[in-house]
Order: sequence, then C-alpha cells, then structure tokens
Amino acid sequence: MKMMLKITGYGAEDYENGVSIGEAFSVRVAREINGAHTLDFKYPENEKTPLLKENKIVICEGQAYRVLKVSKRRDGESVTEVRCSHIWNADAPNTHLQNIPDMIGVSPKSVIERAIRGTKFKYMTDMELKALNMKRVDADGFKIDFFSVDKTNPYDVVKAVIECCGKGELYTDNKKIALVERIGTDTAVRLDLGKNMEDITVERDITDLVTRLYPYGRDDLHIGSVNGGRQYIESANAAVYGVREGYRDFGDITSARTLFERALWEFDAENAERIDVPQISITGTYAELNKIAGYEAEQLRLGDGVTVVDGGDALYERVIKIERYPYSPESAILTIGRVKKDMFFYLEQIGNLARRYKKVSTRSGKVKASAVSGTIKNSGVVSETVTAGTITIGRNVITTDEEGNLLINGERINGENEDEQNI
Repeated sequence: MKMMLKITGYGAEDYENGVSIGEAFSVRVAREINGAHTLDFKYPENEKTPLLKENKIVICEGQAYRVLKVSKRRDGESVTEVRCSHIWNADAPNTHLQNIPDMIGVSPKSVIERAIRGTKFKYMTDMELKALNMKRVDADGFKIDFFSVDKTNPYDVVKAVIECCGKGELYTDNKKIALVERIGTDTAVRLDLGKNMEDITVERDITDLVTRLYPYGRDDLHIGSVNGGRQYIESANAAVYGVREGYRDFGDITSARTLFERALWEFDAENAERIDVPQISITGTYAELNKIAGYEAEQLRLGDGVTVVDGGDALYERVIKIERYPYSPESAILTIGRVKKDMFFYLEQIGNLARRYKKVSTRSGKVKASAVSGTIKNSGVVSETVTAGTITIGRNVITTDEEGNLLINGERINGENEDEQNI
C-alpha cells in the first residue's frame, strides 16, 4: 500500500500538503475514547531524516499530529523513532487561558466555545455533526454549572466539562471539535466468549458492581414508602455475586414511586450501563475477533457497540480503544469494554447532593460545628460543601477529618493540585 505520511512546518494551517516521508515504517495510530490519540513510526537514515524535528506536524490519513519526541537508535543501521500526538491532544494543553469565569446554567458547548475563543480550534456545527450521525451532548437543552477556574487551558476545560456533565465523548477532526452524546454506532457484532479465544484477553472487573442499591431523591427522599419499608432494591445478581451495596443520588426526583422506578432501571437487562454485572474488557486482534464473531470486524470503529455473549449472558460493550497499522498488513488491536466514569464524576454527584444542605452553613459560609463537612474541588471547576459521613465508591472510601478536609482512602486531597492525586 502506498505510504501517505507527510511532514510540514510547526505552524502549518494547511493539513493537505507537506513533504512526503514515504519510507516510514511500523506506522501505528492509537486512539481511545476521551483519551490519548497518538501516531508512532520509524524512519531509516536518509536525506529526509533531518526533517523529523520536534514540534513539526505529520499528516496521516488526513489528520494532523504534532511531533513530540524523536529518538535515534543504531542497531546495525540508524533508525529514527518518532512519537506524535493528535493536534488537539498536543496543542490544546499548551494554549494558556488566564481565566474562565463562572458560567451558571449554561450549555456545555457554551463553556467549551468560551475556552477555545481566539485559538485555532473551532466547535463543529450541528449540520456537520448531523452528517456524521452524531449529536451534541447538550442538543436537548442539557445545562451545567461551571465554576470559575484560573490558569488553565482548553484541554483541561473540556475534561472538566465532561466531568461536570457526567457524560459526553469528545470528537475531533483536526482543528474541529465537539462534545457529543457518543461516537460510533451500534452494530450487529456478537462476540461469543465460548468460541476460539486464541490471542484474546478477557478481563472481568467488579470494582463498581452494585447488587443492593439505595436510591435517594430530593431532600434525602427514599423508597421505603413504596417498597414495603425497605429503602433499597436488590438485583437478582446478588445470588451470583453476593450483596454489594451502593447508592445513587437522583436529586431532581420528588416522588417515591418515580424514584423507585428510576432505581429499577439500574438493574434492567435493557440498560447498557446496568450496574449489577461485571465490566468486561476484551483485547485482541481484528483477525482473532473475526473468528469468534463470524463477522468482518474490520468494519468496527472507535465507539461502536457490540454484544458480548458470556456464559449465556448477553452484555452490551463498546470499542473503547483501537491500535491500527494503516500502511501495513499487521492486524489492528481492539479493546472492547465499557467507558468507565471518572472518580470526579461521582464526586460531582456528591456535590449536587450537597447543594440541598445550605442550611447547615453560617452567613460567613462556614459550616456549622454540628455538621460533618468537606470540600470537593477539581481544578477549581467544582467547589461544593458536602454533608456526609462515609461514602464508598468501588474500592474508594470517602470520609472527612475533624477539620473538615475530604479524605479518599484516608489520604487528604491536596486542594492546590487535585489532578495529581492518585485516587
């Protein structure tokens, strides 16, 4: 297959042209949902090798990648190894924003457009997204409260918006971006784990599995009045995996019956995000996945949904990562599983709960001594007073100390550098 890699200057605005570097080999593109998007390749020593400089732009399959790392290795003959990152992933974190102000009750699009104003990046139009069969995460009027943040960048702002929303997937096309409900589509692919599993890795994770759910509505509303006095519902899978307790906050619900019905959906077989089954992650090559799917897996794209059949259970999972070799016959590698919610998504849910407890605060904003309190903060974007005792999310136990500091697994969150906390 003809090599189409091109290289151009670091400030190039036109991603159609460039100098061909057709001798490149071992070209690999890797991309994951809301994560890394990289290009790696190797290049032999020749007259074009000096072109491979840091910060230049390499064009692969019409997408621009910034050269971030260049290393030379001599093993019989000189080879240059190049690591690149997609133009969004590389440049957005290095675009300084002095301040994003409070933006209360606005669409996620509004916040992101504010963050990329005056930069090279543009938000995609609804017509462009419609042509791709995608929809903005806020197309139906979804609103968020975004709190002021200083000394940031567009990349972190988008990450924070996703955390505020508790949903959304970033779509990028060179300098065009959009936060959409989802990328990819549902497919007819069925992966039967009982068939040939050569070169396939299957991981089953019950970290976030819940079989006994305590749902709460507004003002600590519970379902006892419509559930025989029991404030929880229990999944049939409790007999399979044991009783694993958890809670969910549905802060806008004021009816116990509505709350009960909403809670049942968390265990429903039709719910692709049901919480009473393990999260399954499958990693394998296209070729081997073909064998157990009986389907042309090469048609699968990032974000596509498939059905995983395991021991009689049919579980819905998605392609969450793809590693491809676009210019060589090597089989690409797929990772199929579920997009895990970030810990700060759950912390934001706790923050939403806390808004109802302003009565425990004094006029100066201090929390009364009678209340256990803590502060949630993520890059200055979310800041809420929390009234709570001990909260368990997966393997993480959230508590507060006597001074009101928030602790995760006994470790205090450093308020000045929360993103570096290992939680």
